[in-house]
Amino acid sequence: MKKRTTHSKYLFENSQLPKEYCPPIIIAYDIRTPENIGSIIRLADNIACKKVLFITEERQLRESKIKKTAASSYNSVNWSFCSHKVLENEIPEDYQLVAIETASDSSNIYKTDLPQKIAFVVGNEINGIDSEFLTKCHKIVHIPVYGKNTSLNVSHALAISLFEWQKRITGL
Repeated sequence: MKKRTTHSKYLFENSQLPKEYCPPIIIAYDIRTPENIGSIIRLADNIACKKVLFITEERQLRESKIKKTAASSYNSVNWSFCSHKVLENEIPEDYQLVAIETASDSSNIYKTDLPQKIAFVVGNEINGIDSEFLTKCHKIVHIPVYGKNTSLNVSHALAISLFEWQKRITGL
């Protein structure tokens, strides 16, 4: 009998990205929780993102908590903290900004066309994405939820969105 392994390293060791794959970019607006920052870095590694940009004000963050949550992805992903001023130079012109936000003018992510060259924008754990920043986005999408709690953790919302996009782009 063949031995079964549950270690993902063996399952994905020969995986290759499709030739037409354009790695997404993640823009995380004013994320304050180190664990969420680490989770976003880990997600970026899972999906082979081009880069992650954390737009934030200067403040001390517990780097040890970011490293612990990001695990091996901490040093595997191109990520950085930056200001609003630098952001525009970091996003290629042919990429579209798609905000994940429950806004009055957002559309259901499962019914919205998503561009191949995409920069997902997620927002602060309490206040979401600043309305001025939302005006810079090409699209605003939300994830429909039907339970009593109608908000998702920022890293969970990002995971759902990234894998929905990946499924469409790769046809898997």
